[in-house]
Amino acid sequence: MKRLHMPPIDIRYWTAITLSSIFGTNLGDLYAHKSGLGLIQGVGVLSLLAALVFATERFENRRHQVYYWLIIIIIRTGATNIADYLAYIAKVPPVLLGLGVTVILCFFAWISSFTNRGTVSSLNTLPNTNIAYWIAMLAAGVFGTLGGDLCSDNLGEGSSSLGLGAILLIVLFFGRESTAKMPVVYWVTVAIARMAGTSMGDWLAENHTLHFGLSISTLITGVAFLSVLLFWKSERWRAEDTGSRIASPSQ
Repeated sequence: MKRLHMPPIDIRYWTAITLSSIFGTNLGDLYAHKSGLGLIQGVGVLSLLAALVFATERFENRRHQVYYWLIIIIIRTGATNIADYLAYIAKVPPVLLGLGVTVILCFFAWISSFTNRGTVSSLNTLPNTNIAYWIAMLAAGVFGTLGGDLCSDNLGEGSSSLGLGAILLIVLFFGRESTAKMPVVYWVTVAIARMAGTSMGDWLAENHTLHFGLSISTLITGVAFLSVLLFWKSERWRAEDTGSRIASPSQ
């Protein structure tokens, strides 16, 4: 993905990542239940959709973040379905499944970081989002779904949501300057955000007090996610955009 389509890593980015995790959890469940495609065919359709977005992005030279966040949501939706299939239909043993997903995440996160050495932006944008990056992001989504479900099953959805949310805030507070510079901190934060999003999304959809249900909770979390992207403008993005216009006044 081109750098002009990638967002800077700041508090807006992590807010959007967390909300995309919650929204993707609800959307993945809604998609699996309402599409009529089943988990395997549903993931196939999402794969084709992602391929279309990637292909379109290659020919787009306007500066915006639409493609990045579209892929994030598609991948998060697919990750929810993949995790559910492996855990509940294929019935892969939990320890083996968790270990396998962790190894995949670590391997492709390392490959992505290794191939992008020396390409970190001065404005803390993401490194080049190559194929290894997106596989790692998919693995983080599967890991987050499995981990979030495990925490919810053992602690309850409410307690799990609060606990994982608190851990995410602590990690962001102490590691806010490191997430854009240290790949390990970045991917650990992504994994925690995915876990927290899974618990929060399930809690919102299944809460017996709120009675939202899956459809309404998907709408709420989707609106919240889109609102952050539309109405919260990153200062780093504005600074980089201003610099680009000054450098290219004819555009």
